[in-house]
Amino acid sequence: MECYLFDEPTYFFFTSDLPQLLYYSHVPTTIIALLVGLFVFFNARHLLLNRLLLLISLCFSGWTLISLIAWTNIHGDLILFTWPLFGVFQALISVFSIYFIYVFLNKRDVGFTLKLLFLALLTPVLIFAHTDVSVSGFNLAACDSFGYEGLAYKIYYTGLGFLAMGWIGALLIAKYRKAEGSFRKQIVLMGIGIESFLFSFSFFTFIATYLTGLGIFPDSSLELYGLFGMTIFMIFMSILIVQFRAFNAGITTSSALIVALVILIGSQFTFAPNNTSKMLTAITLIVTGVTGILLIRSVKKEIAQRKEIERLAQHLEQANTRLKALDKQKSEFVSIASHQLRSPLTAVRGYASLLLDGDYGPLPQNAIEPLQRIEKSSRLMTYAIEDYLNVSRIESGNMKYNYSDFNLKDEVEHICDDLRQDAIKNGLSLIFRSDLMSRGIIHADLGKTVQIVQNLIHNSIKYTKEGSIKVLVRDDVVRKKIHVDIIDTGIGMNKETLLTIFQKFERADNANSVNVHGTGLGLYVAKMMTEAMGGEVKAASDGDGKGSCFTITFPLAL
Repeated sequence: MECYLFDEPTYFFFTSDLPQLLYYSHVPTTIIALLVGLFVFFNARHLLLNRLLLLISLCFSGWTLISLIAWTNIHGDLILFTWPLFGVFQALISVFSIYFIYVFLNKRDVGFTLKLLFLALLTPVLIFAHTDVSVSGFNLAACDSFGYEGLAYKIYYTGLGFLAMGWIGALLIAKYRKAEGSFRKQIVLMGIGIESFLFSFSFFTFIATYLTGLGIFPDSSLELYGLFGMTIFMIFMSILIVQFRAFNAGITTSSALIVALVILIGSQFTFAPNNTSKMLTAITLIVTGVTGILLIRSVKKEIAQRKEIERLAQHLEQANTRLKALDKQKSEFVSIASHQLRSPLTAVRGYASLLLDGDYGPLPQNAIEPLQRIEKSSRLMTYAIEDYLNVSRIESGNMKYNYSDFNLKDEVEHICDDLRQDAIKNGLSLIFRSDLMSRGIIHADLGKTVQIVQNLIHNSIKYTKEGSIKVLVRDDVVRKKIHVDIIDTGIGMNKETLLTIFQKFERADNANSVNVHGTGLGLYVAKMMTEAMGGEVKAASDGDGKGSCFTITFPLAL
């Protein structure tokens, strides 16, 4: 400390015979804190987070200002007045840091109750700052009060710093566990920066002044190391600004900030008192410059990529909107066309059946086969039209469901009985089995359920050249589910086909080798109707040529 026997400091702060790190620890850290705080504030002053960062920077700058006064000034009355402000600024930094992290993590202001708690924590410091509880005397010979500081008061405002560390750490950990993506990285960077600052600032300042007061240290120069925590904090804030555009700061602001920091650190050569300080300044300048250049290059590249992605996303969104409109128009056209085609096809199929049944008299032998082909073709076309109509109803939201309770096992067995002749005509066996612990009652649309099961069994018959089709009805009373497994020895499916088989107009790659009449809509319709009734349909296969298994699942009725 300088006192009355020494010369007045130059420019209020600068004098000789002081610790080598004094100006290096005070001046750069203060200007860095103010630069970052002001850059962030003026970039988006309406944001509470930006205002809080500026407040932390201003409180820290206030602390370093009175610290410089205490180290360099020779006027005891001025030092005596400013000395109690150490505790005030340190307490404000701790509480504002907690407030800052709350807003950073939750993107909104804290509640009124929490603000009252913050005020309650600050009140003792503000009330007793300029009383004997804070400082009870003054050493005129050395211009300090180290031996006269109230220990309880000092422990309280220092304890606020350690309270802030624990509080902030708990908030960051809790949010980190729930966060995803880049926000996790932001939480880590913020945590390292602010916790490093609070620890170094609170720990070194307390230890230095406390041990000096006990006479163990000749002065409190140890506290100078604690100020570098602010530089670490602001470096991490700069990384958040540059890499993640935190505080709504753009790349121009970020670049200006890096340049300003480099200029600031370089300017320390003008007042570095010795080679040690110059060496430290040179190392800091190199590290900051290289890091800044790498960050700016990286962010410029990332921003360019992001803009390109946003442009492509916008184009995709426009294309998707257009495709949806076209798909809607297509569905409307298909619905109209299908309705117009179904009536004449029904008439063709009906008259062909009547002719084959002999209702119009005996037919020549050579006319029977052509009529059979007419009847079969019209039946296949009717099924296709029904699929188109169902798709149209599903996508327009006009599909109606009439729910009732019925026995699924009995209905599936009847369907197998009806379709067994079709299977036999194709040289296949159709086997029905059941394994139920319940009655097998479900609450669904009976007609739609029959259509779904028929669709999947028809599908297995179409795509199975030889072998069998097994239909198994089983239940799981614990999970209250009932399943219908349709297992065939047909063409099977590879992994790629399994991923798309339930999409519109999708068929297995090898489907045409067995059946060329499929529309690629039957499985899509079955899936949509099943899910609409609270069930699900899944497909499984060991690969091409190894058969398939389709499983329909419905909830059991209570």
